[in-house]
Amino acid sequence: MQPPLLVDRPDPIDLMLAQEQDRLDWLLPVRHSRMAVSAFAFYRGTAVVMAADLARQPHSGVMVQLCGDAHLLNFGFYGSPERQLLFDLNDFDETHPGPFEWDVQRLAASMVLAARDLNLSDKQQEKVCRRTVRAYAKAMAHLAAMPVLEMWMMQLDLERLLAEAESKTLQRHVQSLAARARQRNSRQAVSKLCEKDRSGELRISHDPPLIFRFSEFQGKWLDHNMSLDEWQHKMCQLYVSSIRPDLQVLFSQLRLCDSAFKAVGVGSVGTRCAIGLWVDQRGEEVLVLQSKEAQPSVLAPYLNLSGPEHQGQRVVQGQRLMQTASDPFLGWTSTLAGDHYYWRQFRDWKLSVDLSLLDAKGLTEYGRLCAWTLAKAHARSGDRGAICAAIGSSKAFAATVLDQALGHADQAQLDYQALLTRIASGEIATSAVY
Repeated sequence: MQPPLLVDRPDPIDLMLAQEQDRLDWLLPVRHSRMAVSAFAFYRGTAVVMAADLARQPHSGVMVQLCGDAHLLNFGFYGSPERQLLFDLNDFDETHPGPFEWDVQRLAASMVLAARDLNLSDKQQEKVCRRTVRAYAKAMAHLAAMPVLEMWMMQLDLERLLAEAESKTLQRHVQSLAARARQRNSRQAVSKLCEKDRSGELRISHDPPLIFRFSEFQGKWLDHNMSLDEWQHKMCQLYVSSIRPDLQVLFSQLRLCDSAFKAVGVGSVGTRCAIGLWVDQRGEEVLVLQSKEAQPSVLAPYLNLSGPEHQGQRVVQGQRLMQTASDPFLGWTSTLAGDHYYWRQFRDWKLSVDLSLLDAKGLTEYGRLCAWTLAKAHARSGDRGAICAAIGSSKAFAATVLDQALGHADQAQLDYQALLTRIASGEIATSAVY
């Protein structure tokens, strides 16, 4: 039986637009265009809508550190500090303590929408979703039986992923991704995004609206009438004070060469996201970092749970808690105006699967990988036994979450149509460049 659609809910497009009030106005048409690509793209960009829907449902009360936006494209590859290619959650903008099943529902609904994008049958959509949810339940039971230190250190590395992959389609895709991921580093970013000026100095290519160099911004964004150099120096000082002492020594040997706003993702477009280019004293090595504006989690209004007051610190601490190994350059900073940011490496071996290249079996197996990864992240911060007790029978839990996921997916498709209607009416602007 198809679950009923939600009623008496806030207008989803109004929620989306309210979230944009303090964003960079020239990037909002880009955001709308990216969200208008498909119902799944809309779903990816509107965690704020699903948060409002989840908050209206009863929940177990078993709390963990949530990703807050655990759709299947927020899992992927990245490089560990030891230069090992790992698979894990990789987006934590909405991380917040909350009931474990909210992340599970977000992942499950994304599996349904992804299956629909692949034109899988209703039966296949349900199978993909059920197996994902059952994999989460089974993984949690396995993790609950493990010694805590062994559980805490578990990783899903490339070799294990390939060894356990039954889908040849997924296996080939992962092998291709691995080769590409290892090329995605600061040098590769510089080769694509930078050019040399007349003096031979590296500069980020000015390419508005997607890349907007700070030096071209005419000072409108500066705090307290500071010069660009003064403003950046203050930001960097605060960031460096939040990272490990050994990396602070490393930064003493680097200088900031250039910086620019850069549109990223779908839901994040319009927030103040930037990249910074650092060069060593000899001009031989480069490091590209990304800073992202950290606003309160979309879950925060619905959960009376404490966390760091600094939103960048919230993101960094949530990421470190949920990942087995994290980017050593993770840190946070503030502007003098009080805006919060977190910083991380840009691109460092980061890559996600291309869903269009998967078949039904590949998507099913990928869902199981994401589910295992999510269970591991929840087990690190929550009571594993209490989560297992709340789950009960994995089969019954999967059936319940499937009904919820189908409802959320159907609702996302209706909300997506509402977005297209308001775009067609001229009320919401789009961009030819996105």
